[in-house]
Amino acid sequence: MSSELIIKLDAEGEGEVIEYSVAIGDTINEGDSLLVVESDKASMDIPATRSGVVSKWLVEIGSNVSQGAELAMITAAQTSTQQDTIKAAAERAEIAAPEESTVATVQQVADSASNDAVGSREIIISLDAEGAGEVVEYSAAIGDSLSEGQALLLVESDKAAMDIPTSSAGILTKWLVQIGDQVSQGQQLAIITVTAEQTSIAARVTAAAVPVTEVPETSETSVTPQQKTVIATTTPVASINSSISAGPAARKLAREMAVDLSRVTGSTYRGRILKEDIKAFVKQQMLSVPSNTAVASAPFDEIDFSQFGDIETKKMSGMARATSAHMTRCWLNIPHVTLSDEVDITELEAFRASFKPEEFQLLKKPTILPFIIMIIAKALRKFPQFNCSIHPDGQQIIYKQYINIGIAVDTPAGLLVPVIRDADKMSISELVQQVNNLADRAKNRKLSAADMSGGCFSISSLGPIGGTGFTPIINGPEVAILGVASAETKPVWDGQSFIPRKKLPLCLSFDHRVINGADAGKFLGMVRQYMEQIGKIIL
Repeated sequence: MSSELIIKLDAEGEGEVIEYSVAIGDTINEGDSLLVVESDKASMDIPATRSGVVSKWLVEIGSNVSQGAELAMITAAQTSTQQDTIKAAAERAEIAAPEESTVATVQQVADSASNDAVGSREIIISLDAEGAGEVVEYSAAIGDSLSEGQALLLVESDKAAMDIPTSSAGILTKWLVQIGDQVSQGQQLAIITVTAEQTSIAARVTAAAVPVTEVPETSETSVTPQQKTVIATTTPVASINSSISAGPAARKLAREMAVDLSRVTGSTYRGRILKEDIKAFVKQQMLSVPSNTAVASAPFDEIDFSQFGDIETKKMSGMARATSAHMTRCWLNIPHVTLSDEVDITELEAFRASFKPEEFQLLKKPTILPFIIMIIAKALRKFPQFNCSIHPDGQQIIYKQYINIGIAVDTPAGLLVPVIRDADKMSISELVQQVNNLADRAKNRKLSAADMSGGCFSISSLGPIGGTGFTPIINGPEVAILGVASAETKPVWDGQSFIPRKKLPLCLSFDHRVINGADAGKFLGMVRQYMEQIGKIIL
């Protein structure tokens, strides 16, 4: 038997119906997106408040709706024990949107009281999926009580990140793999302890929700191992991590959008977080958060580029992903202004040419970068507004009494910014050694987290790569960064004739919340003066 239910708009405000998220006849779960309503401030996914089959729309595309409006009619089956079991399995697995399948093998390794209601047994969870990947995260902790279908751990391959679910309810007893391990088909992942009661419940849910294929029993020992293969979808299964309930699809979207799941409220049964919840959270953040709070932009629609020609997809390194997320936050949250100038470095280049490395225990002549670092350090002392950070509350400014300067280094793993500490207290030869040491360690992946923290100001130099200028992105929570382009010899009129002079383009990006244009001009003017009159650098 079934009953007709009407879904109403519970949200405050009003807007226009711009899109149906499902079609008539579709089966939806509680919390699934029903339709999209757009107001003059934002577009919102309106979730279904009950599970069932969509039988009729009560609003048309283009209709204006407000709180209490009747949106759709769904047919919901009456409650029964069997239907509740199926519903619970469906909510755990989000069966409505499977993406790919993983096969998990359950193997019994011990039985303390066979066929006894109060008995328990240990079960090994193995990976039966084709392919291989790296264990990047535990989704549960030793001692946790798990339900069938909850995520056990996260395996990342070169194609996707997959949550590997438990195939039976029980208590997690032991890990058989470590973070960073490479696993492949047949790999034993963990041991869980299962009671007879849990086994019985799990069998009923599995029978209702997913197909099960029994493997013939063997009798090699007195304790007969039994194996069964359970087919379970990777994306639909539940994910438990620090009390956060979210499926792999939602977790993947959260990683892409740099969203902290602990800040997202799930809209479904037991607070489970769906992709729609993450999208709604991002929309809300972009409309309402203070300018100093990190937010992320919504990703572009997925496009099948192979329809236009041959393609090759490569996995981003973990460092590259982290840099991408950080740069996105900095660009979105810091009002950038870039001031460009061109500095005459003819005299500085002549001084560098006369530099004798052996006199300072150096292997080769210094590049121009150590000189720029020393000049920036002096400028930061004179202009403290460039050596500060905005407090997270957005109401205070933190002025730093130390001068640590970061230098951007291009490495095979991505862009890294190691920090030279107390740069204002170093000589040119000491800065040369520091720059060379940090650059070598960066390229060999030997930098620690401490080596890349505590910066006050960053310098990004293109060196001989080329380019007449660019807009460097501020490395928040810093408030400024200097971009150095490629030097070029140009004819300069001295009043009587054109003479060759070497010009270096500089690009200063600054946070307009704490630095105004006049201050930026004075700062860059000091840098220009010191670079053009190199003798002043030691005064």
